[in-house]
Amino acid sequence: MTKIRTARARVALAAAIAVAVPLPASAAAPDPVAFFRGHTHGRGSLKVLFQSPRALSVDSRGNLSKNGTLVVRQAIRQGAKPVRIRIWRLRALGPGRFAGSLTDAQGPVAIEQHGNALHIRYTGKDRFDVDQWLAPQGRKALRNRMTVSRFGITVARVDELIRKLD
Repeated sequence: MTKIRTARARVALAAAIAVAVPLPASAAAPDPVAFFRGHTHGRGSLKVLFQSPRALSVDSRGNLSKNGTLVVRQAIRQGAKPVRIRIWRLRALGPGRFAGSLTDAQGPVAIEQHGNALHIRYTGKDRFDVDQWLAPQGRKALRNRMTVSRFGITVARVDELIRKLD
């Protein structure tokens, strides 16, 4: 029985590492200001606990304000639900560190560079913890892997490919 639990723990750890570990060092870390300034389009899936996966589509337009804050307006389509709009506001704190706000967040949004990936963390207005990793997929794309949890239990996952369109 212990061997089975240990094997399951190793499989779970390997799966978690596969989601969170950035790409090889040959891929450069994304600059969120440069990447999300202009038009991007994301397509992927949303898997909520005890539900079938649903298609996810996100169209974003980002602009730099006069004070240097990146403002990104997103139109989110999830399955048959009506389009939902959310707005990010991000500013650089220093090399590889950003902070800001999101209309879906209860408090601040923190973004940190880890190797060649960006790690985004915030608590949603519904008090769910959001943990997101953006890693480069070629020159004009990012892989978004997001986990939503409550009390340490994963309740939803997003896997999305975001492409820079201009």
